[in-house]
Amino acid sequence: MKSSKRKKNKTLSRTEALACVPKQNDTTNWQELENGDILFTYAIPLSRMFQALHRRFSKNSVETATKKLQLDAMGSFVWKLIDGERSVGAIITTFAKEYKVSNMEAETAVTAFIKTLGQRGFIGLY
Repeated sequence: MKSSKRKKNKTLSRTEALACVPKQNDTTNWQELENGDILFTYAIPLSRMFQALHRRFSKNSVETATKKLQLDAMGSFVWKLIDGERSVGAIITTFAKEYKVSNMEAETAVTAFIKTLGQRGFIGLY
């Protein structure tokens, strides 16, 4: 009998994490607004009960529930740097120069933002 073992997530070292290259998910629905901010529109996963309520009270019964997320200037700047070629470290360096902050401050902000984008499924890291 085979034993079922869960695959453990490998924790990356700081150097490995900074060398990763983030890439925008092709299925992510986003647009750039006139002011340069990025606006995401994405489906909200609903339980069966809420799906039934949404269908009943929605103007369009076929419409799926969606949510919008607008990035501020800094988030939009980082999003535009995620091109599938730049590493996380390169994005941090560019961010630090643009916003005149230390590399440590930039690293903290950018890595937290990239982690959030990954958790929402907007990007992947390679």
